[in-house]
Amino acid sequence: MDQGKLHSYIKKVSKRISDEELSLIISCAQNLQLKKGDAVLKEGDVCRSFYLVEKGYLRTWYNKDGITINLNFTLEGEFATNVKSLKTHQPSELTIEAGEEASVLVFNLDIIVKEFGAHPQIVLFIRRLAMHMLLVSEEHNKLFKMYTPTERYRYMEENKPELLQRISLSQIASYLGVTRETLSRIRGKRD
Repeated sequence: MDQGKLHSYIKKVSKRISDEELSLIISCAQNLQLKKGDAVLKEGDVCRSFYLVEKGYLRTWYNKDGITINLNFTLEGEFATNVKSLKTHQPSELTIEAGEEASVLVFNLDIIVKEFGAHPQIVLFIRRLAMHMLLVSEEHNKLFKMYTPTERYRYMEENKPELLQRISLSQIASYLGVTRETLSRIRGKRD
């Protein structure tokens, strides 16, 4: 990954991290090249890492009685993880996999804490990253509690148009909590 981009992605989360501490975090990263469908976290595994997408996207999904429910799509420059599993050390109920060919940096939390836990800005970065990811999740949850399916789709059009260009209609429908037929009707209606 271009070092300048990587630095800017990390600095978006924690502006005060020094270049030295930033280099220490980056030194822990493992670069993974994924094919579509390759998982970085499988249901039942304990999550010990967070993932930064360099190229492609990651799809986070949940299996409910054999039905795949898409929970999130993480695009270039964004982080993904299972915060609950990371914090509790319990098996993940989620799967995080490549939605297309992807390049991902994997930051193993255990290695970072062991090697650099004495650096307060690195510990602060990890906390801020977790908080950032929780806020993104909260925004998504708010969509489902406050808006109709049509309003959720319009929100995506305005705020996440790249998802509509890259993700299949079936997966978008699952993400929005509607059937593909309902999504087609929503897309057909214009205000």
